[in-house]
Amino acid sequence: MINLELVNYVLAFILSFLVSGNNLSANAGAAVGSRTIDYKYAVILAALGYVLGLWLQGIYMRANEVVGEVAMIAMAVSIVIFIIGESMRVPISLTGSLYAGLVGASLALGHVLANAWFVLAYWLSLPVMVMILSYLLYRLLNILGRGSFRYVGIYRLLTIVTVFLLSFSFGANNLGLLWALLGFSTDGLFVIILSSVLGILLIGWRTLYRLSTGLFTLGPLTSFTIQLFSFMAMEVGTLFSVPMPITVTTSFGIVGVGAAHRFRAINMDYFRELIIGFIASIIVGLVFGFILLRILY
Repeated sequence: MINLELVNYVLAFILSFLVSGNNLSANAGAAVGSRTIDYKYAVILAALGYVLGLWLQGIYMRANEVVGEVAMIAMAVSIVIFIIGESMRVPISLTGSLYAGLVGASLALGHVLANAWFVLAYWLSLPVMVMILSYLLYRLLNILGRGSFRYVGIYRLLTIVTVFLLSFSFGANNLGLLWALLGFSTDGLFVIILSSVLGILLIGWRTLYRLSTGLFTLGPLTSFTIQLFSFMAMEVGTLFSVPMPITVTTSFGIVGVGAAHRFRAINMDYFRELIIGFIASIIVGLVFGFILLRILY
């Protein structure tokens, strides 16, 4: 007989490792891509934000506290989807597939997670709002700072600050979701902290430049605008226990800024791949979570 608790800890360790490393580009890629901050300092800021966010605000994800077989199925499904996505070179959302797996497994037991409809509404509305607000703020700040180099230094400083803030909210939200699946235990907290730091150090370097170089050519004003509204979207989501896929949110912010340039500098093919991958990971996670729990239990 397998030790279900041990299996869940192992799966949470693997997922935390993958989520932390894979999403480093979304947390710090804009700042590094704009050459506002060096890679090694971005890694330090992100790691500090991850740990503090998880420790101080991770408990806000308590509405997603599902343990036992449901947690195991959801985490296993998310890892499998990630492996398939990587092998096919399709960008997927680990957080999206994980939550979808939770919903699917819960449906197999005859009930829906209490916050499922609210999460869906948040996912549909917030990215669009981030895109619109990023567009408006970028246009405003660009007009105010036009022809003046004194604002560049300010935007660089604010970009560095928002790297930490965005990483903080990521730790509270995405890593907090994993902690919820371990029952908010002290051992679970240490496991996720260790795994997330290892994920940043071992695979984060591979993904750090992906978002900034693949989707948009960034400057200090651009990176600050994107990271500011991504942080706000993540933080609001955390306060309401909504798991928020950070890559999707950040990408919509980039599109909003890109719209200010009439999309001349933005790679819309890459953006479409992100959105398709996000939708596919949710659908597959939902279906697999439902089917696996029905088969195994």
